[in-house]
Amino acid sequence: MLKFVAFALLLAVVSVWGEGCCTPKQWESFVGIENTTAVEGMIKVTQSYAIESYDFDKKKIAMVFPAGGFRLVQDYNKGMMYTIAGQYCFTTPWPYPMVNCVPDNATLLYSYEMGGPDGLMVDQYNLEAFLPGFKGVFQLTNPGCVPVAQTQYFGSYVTMFGFTNITTGIKDPSVFDVPSPPCPMDTDIDNVLKPLLFEPEYQ
Repeated sequence: MLKFVAFALLLAVVSVWGEGCCTPKQWESFVGIENTTAVEGMIKVTQSYAIESYDFDKKKIAMVFPAGGFRLVQDYNKGMMYTIAGQYCFTTPWPYPMVNCVPDNATLLYSYEMGGPDGLMVDQYNLEAFLPGFKGVFQLTNPGCVPVAQTQYFGSYVTMFGFTNITTGIKDPSVFDVPSPPCPMDTDIDNVLKPLLFEPEYQ
């Protein structure tokens, strides 16, 4: 379950564009999410969406799920991830570095054109080159390095993310705020997150 949460937030780590294929310091995006899983021999598909905010200066990433009524915040300075759902707030270790450029060792799998002649050129990379241990693919435009989509595989789960309406800057910095007093440490948050992530209000 926490692996899925990592998928959801690490999108921001590998989103890239601009000269040298690096992110701007601050940006936001609407993210459509489709999760497919095998449950007792049957395929189940759920859909959700989130607003993602990325601030490389503050070393923080936030993802707000309006339909689910919860928010995830990664604080790379503290190496912690906060899950805020209504009156609940949980903390789990987040020992990942915050990367804002495509790694030099990233391998291009193939390129294709969306929409045919004069369409959008897209490059696809192996996700593991960006995030060791994460299986899947990551797609971005060429030129421009604007994120298009990301797919990852974990056990019986296949999760797809689509990026739209990307803008620079942060409209509301409070998305990074964490309730005080601090959240409980190392809490098992499966019972809180599972219905929010996999049983959204619309399907």
